[in-house]
Amino acid sequence: MSQESAPPESMSAGLSINAGWGIPLQVFYCAHCHSAHLAPTDVTLTTCPACLQDGLSAQPERLRREPPELVVPFAVSEESTAGFLTEWARGVRFRPDDLAPELLLRRIRRYYLPLWLVDGDVEATWQAEMGYDYQAASFREQYVGGQWVSQEVTETRVRWESRVGRLKRHYDNVAVPALEDHDRWMSRLGGYDYRARKEYSARAMAGSVVRIPDHAPDAAWPDAEGAFDRAAALECQAAGEAHHIRNWSMRAGYSNLNWTQMLAPAFVTYYREGEKVYPIWINGQSGHVSGTKRMSQRKASVTSLIVGAVAILLFFVGALIALVGAVLVAPLAIGAVLIGVSLLLGLIAPIPAMWVWFRNRSGDGQ
Repeated sequence: MSQESAPPESMSAGLSINAGWGIPLQVFYCAHCHSAHLAPTDVTLTTCPACLQDGLSAQPERLRREPPELVVPFAVSEESTAGFLTEWARGVRFRPDDLAPELLLRRIRRYYLPLWLVDGDVEATWQAEMGYDYQAASFREQYVGGQWVSQEVTETRVRWESRVGRLKRHYDNVAVPALEDHDRWMSRLGGYDYRARKEYSARAMAGSVVRIPDHAPDAAWPDAEGAFDRAAALECQAAGEAHHIRNWSMRAGYSNLNWTQMLAPAFVTYYREGEKVYPIWINGQSGHVSGTKRMSQRKASVTSLIVGAVAILLFFVGALIALVGAVLVAPLAIGAVLIGVSLLLGLIAPIPAMWVWFRNRSGDGQ
């Protein structure tokens, strides 16, 4: 593929952020994950919403100063996230005290993630192999009832045919990542229905923090070119009425490119276990929750200590009863039973602490 016209970069050096976004904003930079954020001046931002590390510092305006043209609105309210968080945390054994819906809700932050929508004209020559399904009958031999029996079997096969052609199309709203870690965020949040987008208004920024794009349009162009390529492949496959396509290649020129910034909604919150902070992400459109379900090592250790203490107590009580009633059968039997139970509890006692340690260490609590 070749690029015949470079994508324009939508920058405006003379426009201030406050004037463009219609609301007083401040810019913050995180030295830990190198992310930059915009927040209204009435929002106190000391912790980075991306990595949850402290130490954000104010920065001069950077990257795109224009407001986003489009916003996917929040379809989930902050109050309703408590239900999603409760359901997500259900079944976590030895749950940390900090992993409580009311505490998570107290720390929750409205967070917008940027992406680009690209419009453009594509003129290309292409070639590919188109696959067409067809049904083929064959016979399978089976040994049944002492004799061989032929059974007809119908299976689906694919007939591949080479195709070449020319394409001249206009594509609208091709989604392109604006962040280096876009795929990781989408895997956490579960994706969005971008058709619900609306025009940007300053009201959307109320109480929200916006992640500033890592990739300006020129840096995001390789992703845009790949997205145009995939869209063209799917269109040619549909036009050829093919069930499959492979070995696709396209040599294209691009023109009349228009870049639009759009914001996708999310919530970010966190809990602490020990000295570590564990983030939880919630899709602001669907309510999908993602995060690490960590178990409390302290609670598991306390449980093991209690079981161990009960085992020791039963052992001494059983031994005392057995010694006092050494000449009598009934006390001796009771003492033996207590000693047996104490030994069993002694074997069980380390299990909670060891199980939680292995689960947390291996990441099975995810």
